[in-house]
Amino acid sequence: MQYPEIDQLIRLQKTFNMRVEQSSSSTDGSFIQVVLQAGEHFWEIYIDNEYRYFNTDRQLVCLYLVLSALENYETAEDYLEWCRDNELDASDTKWLNYYRGLGRISHEVESIIGKIECFIASYDYEFRAGAFAALLTREGL
Repeated sequence: MQYPEIDQLIRLQKTFNMRVEQSSSSTDGSFIQVVLQAGEHFWEIYIDNEYRYFNTDRQLVCLYLVLSALENYETAEDYLEWCRDNELDASDTKWLNYYRGLGRISHEVESIIGKIECFIASYDYEFRAGAFAALLTREGL
């Protein structure tokens, strides 16, 4: 079965020469810091790695995780909702400072690639179904 969502991720990755690497910074549980590269541009972004899908050998999965994190930031009404969505302690100033910087990061990424969209539905990700299951199979997971 063909999934246009996967084709969109592939097109985005190729068009903007996107790559995701693990950051040298530490991790906070299932929330890990990665580096998103689009051409000559680099950003450090935290992603949810609860299901341990992050593997730099599977770049489309990594790209999905990064885009999903950015999309989650854009759809959250405020800092408290974003913390709840990511199961983070809202009283930790580290997360407040990071959240404030995400506005700039999101704007910069969007100015390069256009509207931030992870393409694959969150329920496909949560249930390892549909397009996300196909992506995992394609990427060898």
